[in-house]
Amino acid sequence: MPEDRKAVVWFKEVGKHDIPLVGGKGANLGEMTNAGIPVPPGFIVTANAYYDFLEKSGVTNKILALLKPLNTHDSKQLQTIALKIQKLIKDAIMPAETARQI
Repeated sequence: MPEDRKAVVWFKEVGKHDIPLVGGKGANLGEMTNAGIPVPPGFIVTANAYYDFLEKSGVTNKILALLKPLNTHDSKQLQTIALKIQKLIKDAIMPAETARQI
């Protein structure tokens, strides 16, 4: 993964402007850390890592295929497809470089 697309960032490296990269909770942890509030040291696995994982593991097209016939008004179908997608993600192999960074 290129340097500008880090898989992992430390709390001290992020703030509220990084929500697209680290989510709201991650950004809040960064804001608190940078404000000097006592927060245990830690890191965030970024959205870049997630998208890289989806692409390199080959699950993106499988997920899209599962979603194609989806009827959002059919809660039973929604649950069934969600479980299938969860299984795809859980069974996929993490790219070695992403795993190394984490």
